[in-house]
Amino acid sequence: MDAYNEILRIMRNEGKKDNPAPVQTGIMQDATSCMVGSLPLSGDDLLVVEHLKTGYHYAVDKDNPSMKDKSTFIEPLKEGDQVAICKLDDEKYIIFGRLVGL
Repeated sequence: MDAYNEILRIMRNEGKKDNPAPVQTGIMQDATSCMVGSLPLSGDDLLVVEHLKTGYHYAVDKDNPSMKDKSTFIEPLKEGDQVAICKLDDEKYIIFGRLVGL
């Protein structure tokens, strides 16, 4: 039975190689760096969805631009924000969302 279990273990490990990495959570250390567990990421390690970098106005009546004011603006990423992050390859991660509680 040990040989059978060893074959299963090898097959599982080999199968993991081609599976995409799971979505993880990270904490922003500042506007340009993030910690995922104990792994610090910054600079060329990170790609960020543009609106999280620049900030944006949430959906308002496009025919009434005066509705775009401080109350409709979502701030860019900052220290302490919790983010959804995914590993693209051995060197790059992408931040694709800020996480908020309900």
